[in-house]
Amino acid sequence: MSLETELAALTAVNNKLVDTVNGKMAGINAAVSAAVAAAPTMVRAYWVDSQLGDDSGLGSEAAPFKTLQRAVDATPDGGRVTVWLAKDYVLDRSITTSGRKLVLAGVAGAGRRLVINEFIPEGGDNLMRMGSFWASTDTNIQFLNLTISFPASSAGDLSAYYALVFASGSSAPTIQQVRMYNCAFELRGTFRGRLLGPGSVLFALSMTGTAVPSALNGLLITGIAAGTLSKDVGHVITNLSSL
Repeated sequence: MSLETELAALTAVNNKLVDTVNGKMAGINAAVSAAVAAAPTMVRAYWVDSQLGDDSGLGSEAAPFKTLQRAVDATPDGGRVTVWLAKDYVLDRSITTSGRKLVLAGVAGAGRRLVINEFIPEGGDNLMRMGSFWASTDTNIQFLNLTISFPASSAGDLSAYYALVFASGSSAPTIQQVRMYNCAFELRGTFRGRLLGPGSVLFALSMTGTAVPSALNGLLITGIAAGTLSKDVGHVITNLSSL
């Protein structure tokens, strides 16, 4: 066999090997692309309109959801969701976060209100609660450009979970994290609840562009009396000088 013939044979084998490798790489790339496309998007943004929305809709600005819970549930476990309020929202139940990171926002200058009302939960607990967010695992919650309106608390005993944010059970996060940016508080009477309730051993509270009325002193974090200096509380991280 001549040298030219051997070279031609080797070239043919090499070309066949290259074609095989290219074919396998194309298959691998296609499989990777399909897997990436099938993976859920962990960061979501939805709109909620409690009056005109529909929980079977897309959650877009043109087709908003009706409830906050639907927007949270439409986000993968462990993901982050920004929920834009198209109108004022009345919260009279506990929103189960299931480890998701939640940003609840109004458009700047729109004057959106989150109106917190009381409710009696279903089941064995017959003590009054307030509209709230049930934090778990890696949950952190941010409120942006909102007026948060607290109710006049009912007389008598209130639930230990009568708080805007609380945790409970085996999924309770080690740290409750809440950030408020450009928010305001409205008190519709004597409020006896808490901003951050029980269930965690550590608390992080950030207030930016948000004035805390004196009536909330001692009601910001469960178990901390009014006038307590933040520097004297080892289990709280906050930019407030006193609680």
